[in-house]
Amino acid sequence: MTYRRRRRTLKDVAQIANVSEMTVSRVLRGTGVVAAGTRRHVMGVVEELGYVQNHLAGSLATSRSNQVAVIIPSLINNVFPQVLAGITGELEKAGYNAVIGISDYDLEKEESLVTSMISWRPAGFITTNLVHSKRTRNILANASVPVVEMMDISGTPIDICVGLDHRKVGRVMVDYLLRKGYRRFGYLGWSNNDFAAATRYAAIRDRLAEEGLGLVAPDLYDRPPDHRDGKEGLATLLSDHPDLDAVMFSNDTAASGGVIHCLENNIAMPEEIALAGFSGLQLGQIMPRKLTTIRTKRFDTGRLAARSVLNQLVGQEVEKKVDLGFELIEGETA
Repeated sequence: MTYRRRRRTLKDVAQIANVSEMTVSRVLRGTGVVAAGTRRHVMGVVEELGYVQNHLAGSLATSRSNQVAVIIPSLINNVFPQVLAGITGELEKAGYNAVIGISDYDLEKEESLVTSMISWRPAGFITTNLVHSKRTRNILANASVPVVEMMDISGTPIDICVGLDHRKVGRVMVDYLLRKGYRRFGYLGWSNNDFAAATRYAAIRDRLAEEGLGLVAPDLYDRPPDHRDGKEGLATLLSDHPDLDAVMFSNDTAASGGVIHCLENNIAMPEEIALAGFSGLQLGQIMPRKLTTIRTKRFDTGRLAARSVLNQLVGQEVEKKVDLGFELIEGETA
């Protein structure tokens, strides 16, 4: 038994739009004479169905390739090379290859990649997070292949999702810091395009509000903060708010920059300021003061995302929401 979700066809578009297949073809190719109103109507149906033209011709059009389309937001972020290692290793064991696209945390770029990649009939599709443009979601929801969304399970997947609950992560970190006696909190990170990070940030803010506590978060960057952002951001934050006793970062890279700032300026951790990160990168654990953080299962996330695609392709039942959990690392900085 193989994966059976039916791919939308040009014939489907024609039937729903109540026009001929030739008219649909002309609209999509931008050739021939088609009334402007008809063109708009057909493109509306194409949008709603998530239909993408098939670039394979003849007998190849009915075949499935041995390629799995994979879209990740970044290769600069140290998290995703480990995720990719899990994906490619698992796919290669089954004779499949990953075709990789980088979205740069841009929903329009992700949409362009999805449109291009899925038109070549990959065997499966793996992407990141649960938030997409309307067209991307329509395309993937109507694809004839397994679709796996990685990293976040804090919502409803198109098909399958593998990762962790970022709302729970935010609350667990706040509860840990509250137990340690911290009450004046700051946050350095971003919540614009990384929707998993945005979910964590919202959970942190809401949990603190439940305790009647505020959160100073002046710098929500438009990209993942790096070492320099963490170092300079913490310096600015403490200059403007010297009474803070704990600062959380959206990733370990920025948090390690904060650790460097404290070491260079003889600021004792955690006595004068507590720092906490997210991801559990090796970098944070080899600092002179081991970083307090959340360790995520990045390699396993990629491996199980790939395995979910492969299992569906051979008709095996697949869990629709795979929670890999996380581990709180009680380091030396908080």
